Amino acid sequence: MSAESSIGIQLDAYQQLHEKHLSTRRENQRTLIQPLKHLNDDVQNILNADKNAYENAKEVYHQEYNILKRVITHAASEHETKSVLPLKEIYYRRKDLAEKVSTLFAETALEAAPVETRTFWNGSIAVVYNPITGRAEWKQYWHGGIHGVFNPTIGTIEWKQALHSGVYGVFNPQTNMIEWKTNFNSGIHGVYNPSKGIVEWKSAFHAGVGGVYNPLTREVEWKTYFHGAVVGYFDYGKQCVQWIEKWRHGIGLIAWDENAKTYLTTSSSGWFDNE
Repeated sequence: MSAESSIGIQLDAYQQLHEKHLSTRRENQRTLIQPLKHLNDDVQNILNADKNAYENAKEVYHQEYNILKRVITHAASEHETKSVLPLKEIYYRRKDLAEKVSTLFAETALEAAPVETRTFWNGSIAVVYNPITGRAEWKQYWHGGIHGVFNPTIGTIEWKQALHSGVYGVFNPQTNMIEWKTNFNSGIHGVYNPSKGIVEWKSAFHAGVGGVYNPLTREVEWKTYFHGAVVGYFDYGKQCVQWIEKWRHGIGLIAWDENAKTYLTTSSSGWFDNE
């Protein structure tokens, strides 16, 4: 098989997997891991061969024609055009494809994992899972807070942001409404407690706040992190709440909930220096 043909075949495979990635629900992304790994390995292996072929052809060209000959000799130009440039084009085309495949593989692996976190320096980042589309939406906001909540009553995601303030929203199934709160220069967090049927809130000055409902104790566990952010989730395997902290960064987290059989999302505003 020619190098040209193999690039075409690999490009088609990448495009098909990319379309599947975009149309597949988050909870089913793991089905794409194996074919993506196979394609990634295949492209990387041939990329190494393309690189060696190009570098060898370039070395032969440089050995056969010195700098002066390359300038004044037509044969040198002809040799480069026929023997070097085609291999160079193939190598760079494959390299571009390899970067795309590697990026798609990494993104899919993150989505297939039971827990994914992202951070944003000196601001906030939030994620919301849409159970209708099966996809997660991320947004970030510098020097302020941002949060999103899926409203099942109207089937859409609602977002709010606030400059130099923490912001958080929680859907209350008792009222079928989203409760919002902001806190200037401070963190704010809310958690719906199904045992009590209410949303519990906690704030902290110049600190991120995280809260997680613990189904074992039927209570909300809280944690704060000064000049940073903190998020948590209940780990059903370890039967306890796991916490993640980051200094001067906002954190967004999405985790698969084994009990609810869906994704739960949370976020914490990073401390923002607006002085």
